[in-house]
Amino acid sequence: METNKSDIIDKAARIILNTGLEELTIHNLAKELKVEKNQLYNQLLKDDDIILILLLAFETDIIEFVKEIEIKKSNPESELKLLFKGLYFLFLQKPYYLSLIFDKSLMRRDESIKHSVLRIRFIAEEYLTRIIDKGKKQNNFKTNESTKFLVNRILSGFRNMMKDEQRLNEMMLELKTLKTIND
Repeated sequence: METNKSDIIDKAARIILNTGLEELTIHNLAKELKVEKNQLYNQLLKDDDIILILLLAFETDIIEFVKEIEIKKSNPESELKLLFKGLYFLFLQKPYYLSLIFDKSLMRRDESIKHSVLRIRFIAEEYLTRIIDKGKKQNNFKTNESTKFLVNRILSGFRNMMKDEQRLNEMMLELKTLKTIND
């Protein structure tokens, strides 16, 4: 019997949020799913496959979100606001994404994970580039800075804001752990 991908994502998210990314293993996932570890080996050959499933879900969420914004055909300034407001709320709804993308060892893991992260980064950079170029062309953004520079500054600022959010999530996890120890 094959386990549903959405169940895998839900339980993997729970592991990340309750015990941290380092505890996301096939063994722990099987326990969360209440299945034998062998049942997961049809879908997951190694622990990194779980991370890959989560990254692919994140990539899909980003792509769908960008499409929704593009359909609205708003001005570049509004598009930027919608983009970052939406991404912020996506990370609030799915804080385990923060644990994934800010994991220091992520780029040293499996090659498919590295490619997934680079695709996500490319989607963000490419979409921001389109918005900024459109804004410059329509004279909404009056700047002499290069688009590439602006994209990097915007992504860096957003990354810093989300790192702060991640630190808050880590503190909450530590508090849960301390509470569990004290109980």
